[in-house]
Amino acid sequence: MHDDAIEKGAEENSDDEEARSSERVPLQGMVTYRLDGQEYGNLAADVSPDGMFIRTFMPPPVGTRLDLTLDLPKELGGFRLELEGRVARVVKGDDPRQNGMGIQFLAVHATAIESVHKIVSLIFRVGS
Repeated sequence: MHDDAIEKGAEENSDDEEARSSERVPLQGMVTYRLDGQEYGNLAADVSPDGMFIRTFMPPPVGTRLDLTLDLPKELGGFRLELEGRVARVVKGDDPRQNGMGIQFLAVHATAIESVHKIVSLIFRVGS
């Protein structure tokens, strides 16, 4: 299904039969990414070991590769993570505040080991 063909309330997946393999936990951190020479900033809504959901009114099509920067909230140390990801699903519905894109992680790069510890503890609910 092409991005333009998404109907109201529909969700586009790279594999409609694909079930989420891991639990998601809430995460409200600022995510920035570049697409077609333009920089965008949106809020992450949740995260799992495999990826994250980013709220955005205009998600790029499924399959789009993105280089992302995630600034963890202060309560998680305020660290920055550099991520490589792929748009795995797009959500467009009646409530535009719920629209966004599911990102599958391809690689994670951290500027500090503490940022890795914080995100791992959040995702796996261990430690602090």
